[in-house]
Amino acid sequence: MPVILLLASCTNENPVRSLVPVLGVQPEELVFPDVGPPLSATLPLFVGNSGQADLSVSLSLDSDVFSLGTDALLLAPGETAEVPVSFTPPTLRSYDAVVEVESNDEEHPTATVPISGRGVDLPFPDIDIVPARTLEKDVAVGSSDEFVFQILNTGDAPLALGDIAVDAPSVFSVVYVPSGFTLAPGDSDVAVVAYAPPSDGGEVATLTIPSNDPDEPTTTVLLIGNGGGDFDRPVAVIDCPTEVLLTGPEWITLDGSGSFDPAMHDPLTFAWTVTDRPPASDASVTLDPADTESIDLYVDVAGPWSIQLVVTNALGTTGDPATCALGAVPEDDLHVELSWNTPQADVDLHLVKQGAELFDCADDCFYANQHPDWGVAGDQDDDPRLDLDDQVGFGPENINIAQPADGVYELSAQLFDPHGDPAVTATVDVWLGGLQVFTGSVVLQSESETWHVGTLTWPAGTFASSSDPLVIVPPTICH
Repeated sequence: MPVILLLASCTNENPVRSLVPVLGVQPEELVFPDVGPPLSATLPLFVGNSGQADLSVSLSLDSDVFSLGTDALLLAPGETAEVPVSFTPPTLRSYDAVVEVESNDEEHPTATVPISGRGVDLPFPDIDIVPARTLEKDVAVGSSDEFVFQILNTGDAPLALGDIAVDAPSVFSVVYVPSGFTLAPGDSDVAVVAYAPPSDGGEVATLTIPSNDPDEPTTTVLLIGNGGGDFDRPVAVIDCPTEVLLTGPEWITLDGSGSFDPAMHDPLTFAWTVTDRPPASDASVTLDPADTESIDLYVDVAGPWSIQLVVTNALGTTGDPATCALGAVPEDDLHVELSWNTPQADVDLHLVKQGAELFDCADDCFYANQHPDWGVAGDQDDDPRLDLDDQVGFGPENINIAQPADGVYELSAQLFDPHGDPAVTATVDVWLGGLQVFTGSVVLQSESETWHVGTLTWPAGTFASSSDPLVIVPPTICH
């Protein structure tokens, strides 16, 4: 039998498609359901590759309200990825934006997807715990007592409670909790947990309350028995300067941002108080504000100050106080403070060059001559400054010289006007070179009654208090 050879033609009548990536994006538009701030919603955006080569994709979105779960994809042939797109409206209004999709699809490299949504006022449940989310109790070993608190719905939609559980049932036993209940807006129910300590070492339990509260799906109540044993409370930390140099009354910043909670029940709240201050300080001006992690303290007089910080975690657990003990030291070589104990009187401080009289318009530093030019002309460092003149109640007033000129100076305090206060106890403190060298008090009762406090000698740096009797010195006016 003869052999017949068949030769196939090489002619390409049906061209083979090139191996290229092909971009596909669905849906063509994303429309979010209405969202009530501060909640958010998420919708999927599908990006696929229907080609025969890898598809490289980048996604971008210029918006503070909408966000993308990723900004880059690499898709194999036939692969589809789901990209979450989130909508978090900050307020009640409509929002829109555009998702830009770029790829290495040569024929259709880009796609755009419009997105939109509305922030609306929706009713929400809102869980609250009364009296607090941290409860403490001391119970004798061998006896039992109960933690009692209320679960409230302070929102405007029904609050559905899940299964409430305590994590230490052998010591803290649930007497009653409203598991599986729904609380109408404004309603509440009680929870009771018994505590029977096996020893006096202290215990801690956590009660977890799941609910449909949108911004707090799990609420924690901390039960601390007999001090909690080795329970880690939040820790207050103050970045505390040991010394503050004063050029006059000034605000200083105290930083408590190093405070922390070992259990990470954040955020912390802060409570600052001034626990001790020099007697001459004006107690009406203290902290600004008193409930932030960093505060400003008004240091109006020299001397020892003590400031306390207490921090509380998100569960209401309060830690031990931290204390900042700082010394306010005058930077000027001469610093004199005057204060008094009554609310209406006006007491004045005078620093006079030796040989001059009170109310000498050139050589008396007082309320009518607050910055005289003493010492070397034009050199302000050797000139006295009356930095504070308090005309009604308590003081302080102060006079300072950065570098006194050589000489002798007389210091006096005068009851300018009692304004009805029957007796005024005036106190003067003298600091030389940053050291307190004198503190003394007298009782002034009459208008213009004057106390010669003492004599300062410089550069010896000495102060000699005076035993002169009180005298009446009528004020005169400087022209």
